[in-house]
Amino acid sequence: MIHTIQADFYRLFRSKGFWITELVLFALMLMGATFGATGQIISVSTSTNAETELPSKGWDGIQALINTSSNSSNLVFLCIILACLVLGVDLIGKLYKNSLTVGVSRTEFFLAKFVVLASIALMQILVSLVIAFVPATILNGVGTMPEGFIGNLLLTIGLQFLCLLAWLSIVSFILYVTHSYLAVFIGYLISSILLSTPMLIFPDIEILRYLSLNFAYAMTAYSQAVLYTIVVTVTIILFFTISGLAVFKKKSL
Repeated sequence: MIHTIQADFYRLFRSKGFWITELVLFALMLMGATFGATGQIISVSTSTNAETELPSKGWDGIQALINTSSNSSNLVFLCIILACLVLGVDLIGKLYKNSLTVGVSRTEFFLAKFVVLASIALMQILVSLVIAFVPATILNGVGTMPEGFIGNLLLTIGLQFLCLLAWLSIVSFILYVTHSYLAVFIGYLISSILLSTPMLIFPDIEILRYLSLNFAYAMTAYSQAVLYTIVVTVTIILFFTISGLAVFKKKSL
């Protein structure tokens, strides 16, 4: 299992796709530092409770951390691309046969991929914060740190990590079922719509709002938002992870 994880990271860091993805992430964060907004690669959110304002200046360092930790749509899409590089290549090319024929069990292979994807999700969150904070601080200064900033930022990172992991568990399940890149991106769009629909049909049920799998810095002020996010994300992660493992165990070589 350890060798599988090491091999995945070795292959990932040597792939052009990974570095192109990181370059795109850097460009998006630099836009925030310079212009005060990041471009959206893709967005299917149905939320209507936020007003859109044209930014008047670039972010300072603290604003960069807050705004970056509150905008996960780009991270989700980029992490899906990386999941295709790590898991999709093995499944579509049936490279997993090499591991299974040398004594690695299907469960060990599955868990190794899960660990790699979880590591990628956490890495992307931390990298996005760093490459947003550094240029923003250089260009516009550090800024003023609000009360409780460090604790709230760490909480946001933790919950955003769970949201990303929930998306990756859904994407991984689609890959294990279909072995198709096209199905992954179509499935992501459909899943986004399906997860956002219940809160529109039943607006009075508070927990349904958190099916959108997005946690923003401002939500740390509400303990109910934190609790519901944890419940929803952990439930989705467990359901799709267990389902993905069950599907993979039944796949023929």
